[in-house]
Amino acid sequence: MTKKGWIAAGVTAAVLAGATVGAVWWGSSRADSNEAKKAERRTAVVERTSLASGLELRGTLAYGDPQELGGAAGIVTKLPEAGSIHKVGEPLLEVEGNPVFLLHGSIPLWRDLAVGMSGIDVDTLRAALTELGYSAGSTAAATPYDQDLAGAVDALYAAGGYPAPSTRPDAVQKRNEANQELAAAKEAVAAARQALTQAQRGPTGQEKTAAAEAVAAAERALTKAQRCSAAEQSEEYGTGGPCDVEAAQGNLNTAKAAQADAAKAVDASAERAALAAAETELAAKQTVADQAALSAVGQKDILIVPTAEMRVDQVKAKIGQSAEGAVVTYTDTTVFANVDLTEAQKKLLVTGTQVEVTLPGDAVVVGVVGEVAASRQNTETGETIPARARIDIEAQAELTEAGLSGVTIAMIEEEAADALVVPVTALLALAEGGYAVELESGGLVGVEVGLVQDTRAQITVTAGELEEGDVVVIA
Repeated sequence: MTKKGWIAAGVTAAVLAGATVGAVWWGSSRADSNEAKKAERRTAVVERTSLASGLELRGTLAYGDPQELGGAAGIVTKLPEAGSIHKVGEPLLEVEGNPVFLLHGSIPLWRDLAVGMSGIDVDTLRAALTELGYSAGSTAAATPYDQDLAGAVDALYAAGGYPAPSTRPDAVQKRNEANQELAAAKEAVAAARQALTQAQRGPTGQEKTAAAEAVAAAERALTKAQRCSAAEQSEEYGTGGPCDVEAAQGNLNTAKAAQADAAKAVDASAERAALAAAETELAAKQTVADQAALSAVGQKDILIVPTAEMRVDQVKAKIGQSAEGAVVTYTDTTVFANVDLTEAQKKLLVTGTQVEVTLPGDAVVVGVVGEVAASRQNTETGETIPARARIDIEAQAELTEAGLSGVTIAMIEEEAADALVVPVTALLALAEGGYAVELESGGLVGVEVGLVQDTRAQITVTAGELEEGDVVVIA
């Protein structure tokens, strides 16, 4: 085979652009002296290696978008550090010396809970404590806050090295007040029960006999008054005395009325109603006392997060200030890579695509496209936010060591293993078509160009002999 011409920058550009290899003619004069050409020649060694081509992008390692985590009222007395990792079941901060625990769930506590209360927040608390291994009672929906759940709360606090909520000074005071009101309610019931007993008993036989005797005595007094003379019965002599008929008649009427009352059936309905009201009040006070005796928590004690552990991204609250509002921002603890995409690149990087991620220091880890978000408009600035891919990576230890740094993300579209490789500038375009490489020792070897990656090309020998280690001329 005779050399018809060779390729310089033109062929290099054509191959790197991925165009189909075709005949490119670059005429040259063979009049130059061999010595002059040898002086100008540069050479390269033929390699046997692997080549890969595909999409290569720059991205960054990240923990994801931070989420705010809010607290309830109270003065902050202890805070976590930015970057710290916290698991559910552990306290994240302290408010007025009391722990604020992290628990797993999807519904936050929005009120203070107490024994007897039910709802989705009670269900969330019970499920979270059960998930941590505590015996929190029945997990059936709408099960009230009971002694089992209160016991699980006590166990949570004990595991964290804190006293139970029921031992706090405010809880003790509330319990003492509830017990005092309970004691008063018990006394009221005892008094009402005694009154009912008295009412139901009625007059004794002795009292009835006394009432009959009183009637008889009043009748005798009336008869005696009626026998008095008119003068004795006059107002001047008889008023209030034994001859006062009117007074004697009144005494008889009163005695008869008392005798009639003694003979009536006993009516204790008023006393029974009073006792029922006192017992209802006692039951209510007993419930309050029972609630005060058990540990109860609320939004000031528990923060609900959707993951088993979290990383504090930023601390917003300050010690000595109110815990109300956003206390920290947090992220998941998993590191992944983010990469912005053009619309064309977005079509290539679909969910599930495997990629290679090159970390600082040239360490390479495998990643998988986990999610591809479309471009969108920023509603505040009006700017277009480009499409973005999230690359999930299992090798978390390597990522943690690398820190939140820039990375290179490569998607391999085509790969050639154990291939003969030469620089692209070693390829010579032949006038009759095809390519060749020129040996430093002289002569051309016909080749077919395969995969091209950066400035290197895979070749297959079509005419002549070429092996790994041979030296070829490059432009």
